[in-house]
Amino acid sequence: MFTEQQEKWLKRVEELFFKLGIKSITMDDVARELGISKKTLYAFVESKDDLVSKVMDRHMAEQCRIDEAVHAKSANAIDEMVRLIQQIMTDLGQMKPNVVHEMQKYHRDVWDRIHDFQQSYILNLARQNLEWGCREGLYRLDFDVEIAARFYIAGAMSIFDEQYFPKPPYTFDGLFKEFITNYLYSLVSEKGLNVLKEKLETDSNATTHKT
Repeated sequence: MFTEQQEKWLKRVEELFFKLGIKSITMDDVARELGISKKTLYAFVESKDDLVSKVMDRHMAEQCRIDEAVHAKSANAIDEMVRLIQQIMTDLGQMKPNVVHEMQKYHRDVWDRIHDFQQSYILNLARQNLEWGCREGLYRLDFDVEIAARFYIAGAMSIFDEQYFPKPPYTFDGLFKEFITNYLYSLVSEKGLNVLKEKLETDSNATTHKT
């Protein structure tokens, strides 16, 4: 979809948006940061809205690649979810709180595409994880998989709602960790509970040693 150079440009712009916000970054800022002329920049994108759109297209494509890689190396459904938690929390921890609000207000078409992505790809990912965990006996069997998958999407999206979770004092990564931990504990079987506790404890110890 994008050349290797364009991927690098879009990744860098995404980092700028997450760190400084979207509205405060001008096209002059982008060109200067990328070390290119505005003429070259506008040969790639038509406008700032188009730039935001391409940044998020790259981001969603990268998320798909990451999710596939995580699934391939996960030992079980719980392991997969914990690995995804780590990745998502890293992304959310780097995001300035007003980025979502600015996207909703000034780039609504892009936000709507993100919402559609959640309702299709991410919903299916959640559904597949639930089915995997049930087959392994790590998740309970007495719940509706489709409803649980949609609860996951609804809960994950709710952390961006300022009416319920103003920022500050809440943070995206802190809210997501709390949400996903409760989500998993509500699903696991007795066998899965032991696996989840061991996995979370192992990861917590690994994080502590890194710091």
